[in-house]
Amino acid sequence: MFRTPTRAGWGSSSFISRVTIVACLVCVAFPAQAREKKLKLVAVGDINLNRTRQEVREDGIYLWGKVVSFGAMFEHIKDEIDGDLNFCNLETTVMDRNDIDHVEKEYNFRSHPNAVRALRKVGFNLLSIANNHMKDYGSEGISETRRWLGELAEEHRFWFAGAGSDLDEASQVAVFKVKGVRVAFGAVSISTPAGKKTAGVASVHSPEPVLKKLKAAKADLKILSMHAGDEKVSKPTGTQTRVARLAVDKYDVDLVLGHHAHVVQGVEFRRDGLIFYGLGNFAMRGAANMGSKKEFQGKRDFGLLVKLDVVYDTKSKKVRFDQVQVFPVYDMHSGPHLFQKDEDAEARVKALNRFSSEKFLGDLKQCVEFNAEGSKGVWAPKGAD
Repeated sequence: MFRTPTRAGWGSSSFISRVTIVACLVCVAFPAQAREKKLKLVAVGDINLNRTRQEVREDGIYLWGKVVSFGAMFEHIKDEIDGDLNFCNLETTVMDRNDIDHVEKEYNFRSHPNAVRALRKVGFNLLSIANNHMKDYGSEGISETRRWLGELAEEHRFWFAGAGSDLDEASQVAVFKVKGVRVAFGAVSISTPAGKKTAGVASVHSPEPVLKKLKAAKADLKILSMHAGDEKVSKPTGTQTRVARLAVDKYDVDLVLGHHAHVVQGVEFRRDGLIFYGLGNFAMRGAANMGSKKEFQGKRDFGLLVKLDVVYDTKSKKVRFDQVQVFPVYDMHSGPHLFQKDEDAEARVKALNRFSSEKFLGDLKQCVEFNAEGSKGVWAPKGAD
């Protein structure tokens, strides 16, 4: 004869309650872990820590008429470099030598390896080396840069891409994991393109080698760095819009980070992908003080520090950006900082919104318009939590 279990058995209400409580606790403890992976990403534009053709020195750089530590340029902004992943464009070769001949051009940049150590100490851990200064000291300059970055990456974990001794090396993408999110990163640029047997950058004019590697990469988040555009012009060129949209539309790139123009350009949201056409200067020794140019004041005299809340949904296998924050920065030639007055920051956020309009970017599926909030602008794509 079947008997109803005793109070301690299967049929007891207290036992069922305990099972229910344990099950609920498990659901509470692990829901997002199984479904979503999250990371915070910070992105800025161009960084160079030595003026044109100055000798490299291990103890610092010339700033304000004297030699100061490499980290001095970041003294007023370092607390904002607080992402799990912090990106910049390294607009300089890296070497500890002064005996390599420069190529004939207007500006030639080289920085001591200790400058990169300082960048890593501030928090930067994702570097593009695809830019128009990577061959300032010829093929040997690229070789020295890759050698030093490889050694420094072993000391302090970071990743880089975009230039090399040949096309295969220049078009390599870095694949790595941060906070459980698997990231693929590639970079393209204007300047001398790498060939089958010649050093250079991965070319923005022929981006397919990099884009194909990004598409094939087994990664949750795919990022393309793009160094291109007309200098001091806030309207992207046809090359910029073509490559950025191609990356998002055909090659599954989630985020395009543009730079080179020295001024800020617009932002586009496209098929769940986010494109920053130009982040502007960030910490550029050897660049002009953009705030000193009357025609730039209040419009193009600033750079951007961007903060993104990135979420990868493991079920849909898609990336979303829960919130996008942009912080206008000033004095990028000598030491970037946030604007002290909210109204000054708001004027630059309004300028960014103009640059993100159809007038500057053409036909847009979803217009990006930031709300000014104190020292920053804030925007969330439609459908974001």
